[in-house]
Amino acid sequence: MKTKILIFTLILLAFGASPVSAEAPASPAALEYYDAQINVLLPRLEAYQADYYAANGFYYQALASNSTAPDVPIPPDGLSNAPSDQAENLAYFWNDAALPSELAWSFRIDTYSGPDGDGYVLVIATELDGGTWMRSINYGPDTWRASEWYQVIPFDF
Repeated sequence: MKTKILIFTLILLAFGASPVSAEAPASPAALEYYDAQINVLLPRLEAYQADYYAANGFYYQALASNSTAPDVPIPPDGLSNAPSDQAENLAYFWNDAALPSELAWSFRIDTYSGPDGDGYVLVIATELDGGTWMRSINYGPDTWRASEWYQVIPFDF
């Protein structure tokens, strides 16, 4: 079997085929500025989640702050949205964390409960240079849930 794969690869290379590159596009410089804003938010989120967990036995979940990822600072349009199993909407956290009235990125907070314990993930999205960029920051045992900024590649069927 290995011989067949090697021969097939050599034939492809002989006809000018090259392997697909998985190299990620360069991150726009604006992401560094957004990271600075997010770093201000993180201690507020951690404190809010610690208090919420102590009072409720589970972490606070937030639906998306914006219906689409913004490309310029805009007010959130999802402040009144709440998960079906939670009374608190995003406005509770927004006001407690003293977030600005407009952000150039949207976010949501996903929660999880697994065999290693509970946790939550802050998922951030923005539109830059004609593409959607996302980042995930994990708090909890499932470290695989975290990711640095990456560009979302659209898939057409």
